[in-house]
Amino acid sequence: MSSHESDSNDTGLGALEARGYTSPQINTFLSPTIYTQSSPSLSRDSLIPSPRRRRLWPDRPVVDFLIGMFLKEMNRVHEMIHPPSFQSNYNAWWTKQEQNNISGETIMSDDDMNFGLLVIRICLVSIQCLPHSKFPTEGIIRTSPYNFEQWLYSIADEIDKSLQSKKPSLVTVQHRFYHVCYLKAHARIRECWSILSATVKDAHEIGLHLKDPGAPFTELEMEIRRRTFWNLYIWDRFMSSFFGHWPLIPEGYFDIEPPHDNLQAFTITPYVLTPFTDRVFVMKLARFITAFMSPPSWQHDRVDSVVIADFSQRFQQVIIDQLPHAFWLENPDTTWDSVDSALPGKRETLHLCIWVTKAGLYKAFADPCRSLQQQKSPVLKHGSDLLALAHRRTLMETTCKVISSVGSLYMLLGDEEAGSTEKLFFLPICLVEALANLGVCLLSIQADEKILTVDGIRFVTDPDLARNYLAFFEGYGLLCRQSSRQAIARKSVDVLKVLHDALRASFQAGEILDTHGGGAMSSGSLVARQYGAGQFQLEHALVSLQSHGGEASQGVRGDSFFPLPGWLPSFMASPGRSWLFHDKAAFGDLMA
Repeated sequence: MSSHESDSNDTGLGALEARGYTSPQINTFLSPTIYTQSSPSLSRDSLIPSPRRRRLWPDRPVVDFLIGMFLKEMNRVHEMIHPPSFQSNYNAWWTKQEQNNISGETIMSDDDMNFGLLVIRICLVSIQCLPHSKFPTEGIIRTSPYNFEQWLYSIADEIDKSLQSKKPSLVTVQHRFYHVCYLKAHARIRECWSILSATVKDAHEIGLHLKDPGAPFTELEMEIRRRTFWNLYIWDRFMSSFFGHWPLIPEGYFDIEPPHDNLQAFTITPYVLTPFTDRVFVMKLARFITAFMSPPSWQHDRVDSVVIADFSQRFQQVIIDQLPHAFWLENPDTTWDSVDSALPGKRETLHLCIWVTKAGLYKAFADPCRSLQQQKSPVLKHGSDLLALAHRRTLMETTCKVISSVGSLYMLLGDEEAGSTEKLFFLPICLVEALANLGVCLLSIQADEKILTVDGIRFVTDPDLARNYLAFFEGYGLLCRQSSRQAIARKSVDVLKVLHDALRASFQAGEILDTHGGGAMSSGSLVARQYGAGQFQLEHALVSLQSHGGEASQGVRGDSFFPLPGWLPSFMASPGRSWLFHDKAAFGDLMA
């Protein structure tokens, strides 16, 4: 089981002692890491040497193993580390430590400590994904991955404290960035946001946001700086979207160029493709989110069906139409997959980010007629016109693609694995948000249908709803399967249970699942039920009711038909995905 399953967020040295562990027994320089039971006769000071003493660090074979795992499996997610230059600096760092040890110099310099902290933070990103079938630890890590992770995190904290008063550098920004990655994967959201804030402050202090930082840098060094800044920007914008905070990096206060994307190119014709190309497009997604969500326009724009249609068209033009062939949403060029084994995962992850971002455009239209009667939900600017109702359809279609993409990524990452960096947090959160969007759409359609029936209007049940229902139940089933391995998935199942049960008990879902045995089906394969001639499709029936002076939801509450999730008011009222982390009925406890 992945080490993140621990409920405790206290990983300090004192907490380890309380559990009965001490720091590793060390007989020689960089000796193997072995845990022993603590002895009451030993004082805390005698057990914990200064982190500046080289002998405290794990031995090189352990670190080499974890660094190699990171470069092969985890670096593909952000591509902030440039492997050739990092490997060169890493080897030089170890050589210097070994030479200093021979000469009797046991105290590490500030620069050595700073780079060493980057090494440890990278190791922690790797070790939180153990056990992993591709990277057996037998004979390498001589204790459980969890115990080793706790000890390593404690050492990192001690080193970090000793360096806090020092002037930051690019390495400082990098090791803080990976601290953010680590905390996010453990769903330690408040700490994550705090460290990201400190990281942005350090980046500003070293001029990372500037095209001309006032110091000479090679093109390689500038490209690494550009990668680092824009990875911070991506983190900032996506975390703002998820958690509802104002961005830490204000627009208009930086002029650093986007990454030139010219390192380690696989090809430059007919299009440029490098290990960083997918991140360039994630960066574009982050900028698009900023344009759409920037205050004060957000509250008005997100409920304006015409504005949303315009944003959707721009999204197609600036994101989807610009994708290189290797990242096309349909029939991508897979020529280079054999050159870089990470490309299939990068492609699917980018697709997931695209669908998640697009779904965010339409979130306010999950219940366009307000049939679920959420008093805090904003009223649509143009009412429930056909365009607003069409946006609900688009939201459902897009969230189905999110669910499909999440399922594909679980398969690509190895569903049997206990952990991978995406599976710890990103995939279950994307899945629960998509299921919430899709489920609320389906609930609102059920409420609309019942309200129309009360008003004596008959219509043909849409055959495409079958695909939407099955996508929801298949996605929920995937979440349930992951819940035995991942704490976030387990919590997500609880969050969605009322929604799932309400949909599962509905007549439409029962008929669909009975017809298809709960299995997969293609869109439109379910024959629509016929109620006789002269009926309306749902959207036209709703518009017709309004045009005759009726109000679809007047006097009727959605909860008179079925129980509603406790988080539904927050879901309807909040922008982006912040409802997940501010409503106690969802993940609000993560912000505590």
